[in-house]
Amino acid sequence: MTTDMSGGPGAFRRLMNKVATWSEALSYSGIDYTLDRIACIERELAEIKDRMRQFEASRHEPPDVPLMSRPDQQA
Repeated sequence: MTTDMSGGPGAFRRLMNKVATWSEALSYSGIDYTLDRIACIERELAEIKDRMRQFEASRHEPPDVPLMSRPDQQA
């Protein structure tokens, strides 16, 4: 955060907005942090579940290329 006051019109207002933003960041409570972490973990879990579903679905799909019989296993 810069505190340059030579910005002309509105410089003081911009500085006060930066101070207010900084002050709001300091009032971040422990419960807010906990709720943010829980939300992040829930998103990660949903992504992992989605990947697992895709993996399981791909295991049960028939292969795109037909299996070729080996020459020593002719009928």
